[in-house]
Amino acid sequence: RGLAHEIKNPLGGIRGAAQLLEQEITERGLGDETREFCQIITAEVDRLRNLVDRLLGPNQVPQYELLNVHEVTEHVAGLLQAEVQGTLNITRDYDPSIPMLNGDRSQLIQAVLNVARNAMQAVLESNTFAPKITFKSRIQRSFTIAGRRHRVVCRIDIIDNGPGILSDIAQQIFFPMISGRSDGSGLGLTIAQTAINAHQGTIECISEPGNTRFSIYIPIRDSYEQ
Repeated sequence: RGLAHEIKNPLGGIRGAAQLLEQEITERGLGDETREFCQIITAEVDRLRNLVDRLLGPNQVPQYELLNVHEVTEHVAGLLQAEVQGTLNITRDYDPSIPMLNGDRSQLIQAVLNVARNAMQAVLESNTFAPKITFKSRIQRSFTIAGRRHRVVCRIDIIDNGPGILSDIAQQIFFPMISGRSDGSGLGLTIAQTAINAHQGTIECISEPGNTRFSIYIPIRDSYEQ
């Protein structure tokens, strides 16, 4: 509870500042696009506060609902685009036949966002030529996670063309406090893995210079498999 309180306090300040800024923009007639950015900030703060409650609160139980996995990836892509303002090429390679899956929307968004933001930072901070991130989705059949074979699994790939992950930390990237960046917290991928594990899924990574791929695997429930 102490950690949740420490995180939620500054989030409350950010939310209040965004609301005041939105009000000022409206009064001055500075444009819908600028006001929309304030609304994105407010919505993300609300989502993060709810996420903190679920990850660090007394219950810590995912709130499952049927959702389209591409709503998750598109939400994340929109956040990245708002952050980088056109300096990053974000592409999609989706399988539209993937069915609805049962998941906690906020946790899945946070997991994909943490992985994608790592990719974004890798390509932009390394001055990669023509920096690019691809969101890819596929159906994977007969896939084993933690010793259990699943007939149908949704696979989400986040692929970047950055310099790759340093070999000395490649086997430890999901451990807490491990980061390839001097100012990194080393918690982003750990949180992502925790969220995906809560969905009985897993995350894998393959990396080489010019091609780093994080693959998120989430089982699709038996109702579809049958």
